Amino acid sequence: MVTRSSKDTKLVVLPSRLVEQLREIAVRRGVSVSSFAAGALEQAVRVEEMEASLEETVDIFGIYEIVRGSGAVQIPRSRFSNLISELHRNNKDELMAAWEKAGRWYGEYLHARLGDGALGFLEKALRVSWNLDEVTIQNEGLIVNLRFTSFIMALELTELLVSYISGVMNALGYEAVEKSYLRGLATLSFREVPGAHDFTLA
Repeated sequence: MVTRSSKDTKLVVLPSRLVEQLREIAVRRGVSVSSFAAGALEQAVRVEEMEASLEETVDIFGIYEIVRGSGAVQIPRSRFSNLISELHRNNKDELMAAWEKAGRWYGEYLHARLGDGALGFLEKALRVSWNLDEVTIQNEGLIVNLRFTSFIMALELTELLVSYISGVMNALGYEAVEKSYLRGLATLSFREVPGAHDFTLA
């Protein structure tokens, strides 16, 4: 239970387990439990006013931290697309190989940071980092099916993203068994490689 003595406050009843967690954090930060709880609730209200869910907000922050740690940067989509189209036209094979290599590096990074939660995180990270309209990853035993959709992604970038994802999945212990894609739409299937990393969706 959390209370405050000011006349403009009300009694709030909370589960004892949650109060203990709040107390531990408050002690670590050197503030009162009431002050910390009030601040946390104020932030929850801010999230609600932005018409977002608190769970989604926390997930996005987690994605941001890992993406930042991987060295990713943001650039305007139009400039990025123009650059990709030019490079794709003049040096497609080398560009595809570079993106697959980058995907493998990112996959190893996810493995080191998240272990068994890598595939579940990848689904959220692709949607946010690549501004995709839809991403689904389904784990069916030894087979992982991945599908993504973007209404504005060019064919060249779609092809490169498929290569990048293939690199990620390879690092996570999967080999591609099927790749089908059009502009802004891809359906991919991967098979777990025996003896490689054992990942499950979070």
